Amino acid sequence: MARTEAGSSMGSARLNLIGATLVLGLLATGGLVWHRHVAAMPEPVAAWQRGTVSVTPRETGTARLEVTGMTPGADREHCATVHYSGDTGVAVRLYGANYDPADARVRLTITAGSGPSCTAFGDAVTVYSGTLANFAATRSAYRTGVGTWRPVGGETSQPYGFTYEAEAATPTPAQVDFVWEARADDVVAQ
Repeated sequence: MARTEAGSSMGSARLNLIGATLVLGLLATGGLVWHRHVAAMPEPVAAWQRGTVSVTPRETGTARLEVTGMTPGADREHCATVHYSGDTGVAVRLYGANYDPADARVRLTITAGSGPSCTAFGDAVTVYSGTLANFAATRSAYRTGVGTWRPVGGETSQPYGFTYEAEAATPTPAQVDFVWEARADDVVAQ
């Protein structure tokens, strides 16, 4: 009987050891996977290379652009596909909000595409070309916004391309929210 109990205890100890080894192995593997995932996460700006924004007549859609660490003369490009769902008879405009700081020296060009997405951009029409600071200062509300887009149908989309370039002097890091807003045509005229 003592032999059976000793064998049972040793078997139980082996199972416990195997179980503990498996748990530690899983934790270590999970830690490595998590570490690799975190290390591969893109920077905030890189995450916005291609994005989507949704707009309805009662809510605005927003995408934040953060300009940091740019070499003077270098440019970057981003694209946002704006999805509209709601009533017809509206116009969607783009404007800037929460711009900081006022002295950043960055040139900005915004184009609106005729296609349905960033990957199928279609013909491009320039809706703004100037500095980021000027865009934020002069295009800061719906009535001064750019790119009047009149969605046809209840659900549609339009891509917007953003190219920005650091001017000759090293720019101050900057950020701005690009805001798309839809309003009824009778409000647009005001």
